[in-house]
Formats: sequence, C-alpha cells, structure tokens
Amino acid sequence: MLEYYGQNPIIVRSSSLLEDGFGNAFAGKYESVFCPNRGEIEERMEAFENAVRIVYASTMDPSALEYRRNRGLDNRDEQMAILVQRVSGAYYGPYFMPCTAGVGYSYSAYKWMPDMDPSAGMLRIVMGLGTKAVDRTENDYPRLVNLDRPEVTMLTSVADKHRFSQHKIDVINMEKNELEEVSLSALLPYLPRWYKNTVLEHDTEAEDRLKEAGRYRDVYFVSCQQLLANRKFTSMMKKTLHELQQAYGNPIDIEYTVNLSKENDFVVNLLQCRPLYVGKDGGRIQMPNVAPEKVFFDIRESSMGQSCVRPIDIVIQVEPKEYYEFEHVKKPLIAEAIGAINQYYKGSGHHILLTVPGRIGTSSPELGVPVRFVDISGVDAICEVTDNRAGYMPELSYGSHMFQDLVEANIFYGAIFGDRRTLSYQRDFFEEQPNLFPQICPDRAELSSIVRIYQADGMQLWVDGIENHVICAMQA
Repeated sequence: MLEYYGQNPIIVRSSSLLEDGFGNAFAGKYESVFCPNRGEIEERMEAFENAVRIVYASTMDPSALEYRRNRGLDNRDEQMAILVQRVSGAYYGPYFMPCTAGVGYSYSAYKWMPDMDPSAGMLRIVMGLGTKAVDRTENDYPRLVNLDRPEVTMLTSVADKHRFSQHKIDVINMEKNELEEVSLSALLPYLPRWYKNTVLEHDTEAEDRLKEAGRYRDVYFVSCQQLLANRKFTSMMKKTLHELQQAYGNPIDIEYTVNLSKENDFVVNLLQCRPLYVGKDGGRIQMPNVAPEKVFFDIRESSMGQSCVRPIDIVIQVEPKEYYEFEHVKKPLIAEAIGAINQYYKGSGHHILLTVPGRIGTSSPELGVPVRFVDISGVDAICEVTDNRAGYMPELSYGSHMFQDLVEANIFYGAIFGDRRTLSYQRDFFEEQPNLFPQICPDRAELSSIVRIYQADGMQLWVDGIENHVICAMQA
C-alpha cells in the first residue's frame, strides 16, 4: 500500500461499525492521523503502524466511552477498521496542503441572520488542512458561509474581518516530515498571486496606516471571499449537499477539500459524508413575561438549536476574572473540576446550566475552559460568556466536533455577548446564594472562588429557535 501511494502524504482514519450512524455520528471521538510519508520505506512503515495503533487506541478514549454509554451503545459490538486516504493538496514551497478545506451541512441549526434559510446549507471553510475547521484553536475563526447568500458575513468593518479570521494554517511540512501549524505570514512567500487573490483579502485600513507612517507593505487576512463569489462553486456545493440529503433521507454533513488553479478552475474532493442530527423542531415558543429582576439572561441571535422549554435547578458558573488570573498551567484543573461535578450529578435527575468564559472545549486554556465531552455530558445547557475585564470572547462554533456533541446530546448552546444581542444579563444573579462547590468537591476546595455551584429551584429556560430568542429566568 505504501508503495502504491509513493511518497505522497496520507491520512489514517477510523472506520468503525457504530460510527457515522443515524443519530450517532461519533464526530471527533476517534483519531485521524496524518503521515507525511517521506523517507526510507522502513521509516514510513513504522510511522504508518504507529498511526494505526493510535486510531485503534482511540476507541478507549474516555470521551468515546462516555459517548457510547450516553447513547446506549456501550454493550454493542464496536469493531474498528482503518481507512487510508491520500491527502488532497499541492506543494507550496516546503509545505503541502489543499487550497481550502472544511465541513458542510445540508441544514443549519444556527440561524445567525434573521432572514437566513437554514435549508440552503452552510459551509465552514478554512485555508489549508481542514483540521482548523473542526477544532477550536487559539485566535482562529473559520469563515461561516450560508449558501443562500454565500458572500455575506456577520462582520462589517475590515478590522473585525481581519481580527475574526484564520491566523494560523495547518500544513504538512515535507522537509520536517510532520504536521505543522504555521502563520499566514510564513506561507505568503510561497503563494502565487492567483492564490492570494482567491483566498486572501487586503486589510486596506492597516495598509493605509502603514503607508502614512512610511512603512507600506501588503497586509493580508484569510476570507475566501473571491472563492465564495464564484457562483459556480457555491451552486455546486449547495446542489451537492441537497442531493446527498435526498439520498440519505436525512440532513447530512460532509468534509471536503478545494484545490484551485490560476485559470480560476476548482476541484472539490468529498472526503466524508454522514447523517447529521439536528434535533426535533419545537416550533414557536411563547416567551414569558417576567419581571426584570427575575431574569438571569435574555439573548437574541446568539444561540443554536431547536425550540424548547426546559427546567433548570443547578447553575454552575466559572468566574471569568478569577479564571483569567488563575495560573495558566493549572487552568486544566478547572476542566477536571467540571468533569467531577458532571459525575457527581450524573443520573440524579437534576437539570444543569453551565456558564463559562470564552470558548467551551477549546484546546487553548487562555481562550476558555478546555473541557472534553466526557466532562459536560450530563448538563442540559451551556452558555459561553463575554467578559471584557479578562478579554474573553465566545465563538458559537457551529461545525466543530464539540458543537455536534451538544446537538446529539440535546444540550442547549448559546452565548452571552457584550453587545446588542444580549438584552439582559445579571452576572451576580446568585450572589446571595451559598456556593455548593466546597461541599460537592471537598478535595478541590481551593477552586471554589473560580467554580461556583448554585441551587436554582424554579428557574426555566425558554428557547425560541424560530426567532433565535432565549430567556433564562425564575418563573413568575
């Protein structure tokens, strides 16, 4: 097999019996391992064998075990096979990567514009390898594309488009023989002009400031704007998603790569397709008329999922300022504490709301709490919270593996931003209530100023998925 592929990069992927089923996608539960596949055949063979071991071992990962348990699959026979694919892409100096890659959805559970058509489909697109499209990493924001208006973005200023864009690119470094994350500036010398014109965009405001200071240079950021302006490309992606949904008889999600040419032609490789669980549409919800002092939060256009009304009797809050000031190397202890609380309440019948600063499930603790699905599998609702005192910013990460976990587990997912989308938020709503954390986690009492647990009897969560309006409040 290695002789067949030659010295082209390959990826070793899982292909299990239970994976990618209807309602059980196992998104991100099992490993995929890139092999640069360069060097002597013995070295390549050793790297390949190690990749196979890693994929097989991932069936015993705690999050995979918890996922199977939650879906009643823990007693089912799980057999793992291995899928080996040639990595789609081209050489750019010492680097190998596709021009763009990402994930696509035939139905979007995230309605980020009021008049958006969820059935038109959505893309999550990045420059380079598609790993950046499904993992939440430091300061990187994939481009979200609704296929009824592919060129439209939520961001209005050039500065915001640059800030909330992709800054690091995942590539295979063929000289180092390893997967590598590189900055856009490191890649620029190897990119032809036609590539830059299609995938990158000029930050004209930054360029003007540099020109005034006598230090002019090109300032680029990743937007994929010209590719998304190509109606042939967006129409094909929309049609592909629609036809796959028709064939499956169910909404689907895909992984794909796009390779471009200077003639403005493109080739799309479909890497994976699986059923997409989107939950049951609860229709319109009659929102309550609650006195302002009883409202914990009231948000619009900043949640994902279907309409529902659900009780909340336990609230777990990770305090943003205290978390920010906690030692960086110890921040994973907070994720472990949340996992311990999750286990404590498991099977108790309690309905739990978790609020966290910044991004949930990020691999970068400075951006949020690095929990895994196994740590939050028993909660009913999660809200990411903005906090300007510490600089935390949520990212409603539609399309990430974490998001798909939340959808399949029927966990509400929203964000409390510090702008017009948040009509009301009382951060100190439970200030007078006793903190139950020292009682529940006596061996972690030193974390009680960061993680707080409150009894919230009588609290309710109202979610209107049609209007994208959410209220969490004590019942009148």
